[in-house]
Amino acid sequence: MLIKCAGFMWHRRHVDWGRRQLLGVSEDGGRKEVDFADQSGIYGLYDGTGQCVYIGHAGKGEQVCLYDRLRDHALEDHLFCFWERFTWFGFYSPEQLLEGQFEDPIATAVSLEEALNAFESVAIYLGLPRFNRRYGSGFGGVAWYYQLAEYEEAKNARR
Repeated sequence: MLIKCAGFMWHRRHVDWGRRQLLGVSEDGGRKEVDFADQSGIYGLYDGTGQCVYIGHAGKGEQVCLYDRLRDHALEDHLFCFWERFTWFGFYSPEQLLEGQFEDPIATAVSLEEALNAFESVAIYLGLPRFNRRYGSGFGGVAWYYQLAEYEEAKNARR
């Protein structure tokens, strides 16, 4: 499986840009919070209307991890005022992130069909095209995460 976990429409106001963390909780509620700051993968930035304004990637080496790329977009580059939310798709599992294991997640061979399904699914979730009906065909077994602060805010609002 190429994509191991994902976060959909997290809000930038819940990120403390002074603390290097992107905390999430599992959609199924079974796992403890996970810090996705070191995640490698693909992400999209969205304006206040939900329109995708930018798609990028984050990785090791020259391409820094997810938190660093988002921080650059929030504080340093020309995109700082154009986005409010972000969606991300990660190559590392929560367990790999918790244990600090960052071996190349693509080194193990994936089939062409699996790669095509995964990339099509990522593109559909990032672009949100109105005529696509096929969501998630490449995401079998993907762990979806809520942004911790937004999850707690919504949970407290229900009380």
